[in-house]
Amino acid sequence: MADEEWTRRSVIRGLATAAMVVALPLAASGGPAATSRQDREARRRWALARMDEMAQERLRCHERFRAPREVRDCQAEFERRHRAFNEIYLEASRE
Repeated sequence: MADEEWTRRSVIRGLATAAMVVALPLAASGGPAATSRQDREARRRWALARMDEMAQERLRCHERFRAPREVRDCQAEFERRHRAFNEIYLEASRE
């Protein structure tokens, strides 16, 4: 039984390796410019989604905290995070 499991494992590894070898030239055929453009677009969309989340969380600070200082601290933290994601978004939007 141990030999049979080892054989299955070897076959699965071999198939996975073959799939990677076949997929590698297909992924590279788009060229580095096309890939980097797609990467920038994906990063831009990701940052935009995180900015939206941070804005929503900032609005929820009033629900979470009652003390004015805690609300301000919470809002400041989410505003800081929003600005950080905004920088990522702007950087990905250039060029």
